Amino acid sequence: MSLTGLPNILHNIQSRTSWQQRCQYLLIVEKWADIVGESVAKQTCPIGVYQKSLQVAVSSPVWSQALAFERVRLLAKINQLLGSTNSFTIADIHFSTAKWATHQQMLQQSKVVTADHPSYLPAITTDALKKNAQGYQQKQVTKPPETVSEAFQRWQEVMKLRAKQMPKCPRCDRPALIGEISRWQMCRVCAIEHLFN
Repeated sequence: MSLTGLPNILHNIQSRTSWQQRCQYLLIVEKWADIVGESVAKQTCPIGVYQKSLQVAVSSPVWSQALAFERVRLLAKINQLLGSTNSFTIADIHFSTAKWATHQQMLQQSKVVTADHPSYLPAITTDALKKNAQGYQQKQVTKPPETVSEAFQRWQEVMKLRAKQMPKCPRCDRPALIGEISRWQMCRVCAIEHLFN
């Protein structure tokens, strides 16, 4: 058995019709609010591309009927977004209420609240920025660091600001994430030492 290089494997995957349709679908989902408008996007959701037909879940039959009248205009916008060089254009759009409830339920179940996760880092507050003696707020940088030491210096400043906002671990008195304290009543270092050994 001969070994196949990673570039060849990736090329084979990317040349498959199913891969290209998936990429199309993800692009449509990303730009859906731009295609249909914010108010319509709240009542609709693209759920897949099957045989060059975009399947869209809608919240009610009224929306389904209204969007059916706009089908040609939406198809033109979608195919313009996908580009003329793409051989896989969307040929039709189907609007259906059948999958709306199921899709909404799946979204609710899959939604992860980042603040609940133990590794969540809260944003740096404006109070912490004002209190920073080095004037981090004035130095907020738009260009990438030029040296490794400059990158480390920026990271260190941000971590110092974050550490000032974090609660202290009751065991070791080090700054800890809120999620760690709520989950284990201690920081991750103490949890590894005391709970998982």
